[in-house]
Amino acid sequence: MPATIVRFFSIFLTATSLVLLSGVLSLAQAKTFELPVQEGDRLILKGLAAQVVLTAQPGATQIRVGGLDETAAPGHFMMYRREHTIEIRMTEFETKADWREAMGKISNFQKKIEIVGPALPLEVHLRDGSVVLQKWTKEARINLVTGRVSSQSGAGALQVSVQKGDINITDQNGRVSTDSFGGNTSIKDIQGDTEAQSFSGNLTIEKVRGFLSLNAQQATVKVNQSSGSMQFENGKGPFIVQGFQGRIEGQTGEGNLNIGFLPDSEISLKSKSGRIIIQAPANSGASLNLLTVDGEITVPKELRVNRLTGEKSVRGHLRGGEQKATILVRSQDGSIVVK
Repeated sequence: MPATIVRFFSIFLTATSLVLLSGVLSLAQAKTFELPVQEGDRLILKGLAAQVVLTAQPGATQIRVGGLDETAAPGHFMMYRREHTIEIRMTEFETKADWREAMGKISNFQKKIEIVGPALPLEVHLRDGSVVLQKWTKEARINLVTGRVSSQSGAGALQVSVQKGDINITDQNGRVSTDSFGGNTSIKDIQGDTEAQSFSGNLTIEKVRGFLSLNAQQATVKVNQSSGSMQFENGKGPFIVQGFQGRIEGQTGEGNLNIGFLPDSEISLKSKSGRIIIQAPANSGASLNLLTVDGEITVPKELRVNRLTGEKSVRGHLRGGEQKATILVRSQDGSIVVK
């Protein structure tokens, strides 16, 4: 079994330790199961493959789950309660050979599971599939190897990890954390601190208010109409910011930066070889402190580039009134352009 799959399935109980818990819910000839919810309950879903939709229903006193099986045979999902943990779990296969066979026919094991009830603290662990959260107002942690995750109109801390696939989070009130190796991530209309990591694909941030921490390697990053404080580390991909209000601090390797900001912002950037373009607001009067070792500097004609042995620099102010905006840029080989 590949190492990544072995690591993923380490979150499961081993086959030899699986014990059917008391309280297994079963209704003859039925696919929908219901269970009263108690104060302090949490919900966990684990399996090989599934399409899961979770819809919060304020005021509900029980959880209703559709799409479960009536057998505990390997590959089937059942629901269990143990103290304050409600677990929807796929029965594991007994041997590595059975696991390999299941992985080769993973689409045969993808169940459609629909969960309706009060929002509970949530964990989902799947090898393949999709997870949709609708108005989920409790903390949630979602882990997929392959698939997609979508959350809309939620609250509470939300943590999403997808190795290969898409993440889409809209209208969240609370901390958001995403991690994607390959795929597209979209985070929009967030009130709260946001952390996003993306190795490749597209990372789009829009209308995020709070502390923003971004880490990208080969991804294309776009940040639009956001505010607060942003820190980032960028590798080889393009990094584009438009209409940001607040403090921006970051560094890039080979990737180009294109930074547009609103008045009274603070910009501090470093580059190894990537080009940095600063789009300042009209008549900003921003204070400039620019320096490059082997790159070039281009600034408006009212400013002068100082050329000394081993470096080029600019110090001064853009035209405009008395503003608090400051721009500090340092680069090794990358050129610096201020417009």
